[in-house]
Amino acid sequence: MISALITAAGSSTRFGKNKMLVPIGGQPLLLRTVQRFAACDEIEEIVVTARATDLAHYTSLLDDFPTVRVVEGGRERVESLLNAIEASSGDILITHDGARPLVPPALIRELIACVHRTGAAMTAVNPTATVKLTRGESMEIADTLPRSNTWIAQTPQGFRRDILLEAARRAVRQRYFVPTDDSEIVAVMTGRTVTIVPGDHVNIKVTYPQDVAIANQLYQPCD
Repeated sequence: MISALITAAGSSTRFGKNKMLVPIGGQPLLLRTVQRFAACDEIEEIVVTARATDLAHYTSLLDDFPTVRVVEGGRERVESLLNAIEASSGDILITHDGARPLVPPALIRELIACVHRTGAAMTAVNPTATVKLTRGESMEIADTLPRSNTWIAQTPQGFRRDILLEAARRAVRQRYFVPTDDSEIVAVMTGRTVTIVPGDHVNIKVTYPQDVAIANQLYQPCD
């Protein structure tokens, strides 16, 4: 079984209100995200994490999707991830930010195929602009990173269940560790190599209010 774990338990601090409910293409953002995974026949189960105050609302919002279950998240994202893993049944787990409502279903399928081969994979895109590395807080340029092997992380990311479960449990126990994404949790906590699947620049993350306008311009129904 393949399960999608969609994290939607954040506080939307940078956005200013619950961004999961802002309209994208006339429907709540979270609903648009779930639709992308529901459009993939390979995905047999979808687990969505929510804050306790949003559980009933999200459950009602996603009531038309029989494969979806909404569970309570944790105080930190890694705790929400672990809750979702433990609530899921899949042998392969595909993790995704609820705030990425435009992920192409075809990309999800490509990621799944890579996870079958490698056990741990993530989507990412090459930067379109030159990336500079600075030295500490001095703002002095230390290096220019080549675009060809520099990647900007996206979700979805995918892992064999045993790999992600071990990594998440270790990360929750080590509270000093603040990961930036699930691939870092796996790499740091288990030493596993994670393979990149080239992503899609349309697969933007809604972080700030201005991102909603961009997402609405880019929105197209699922293929």
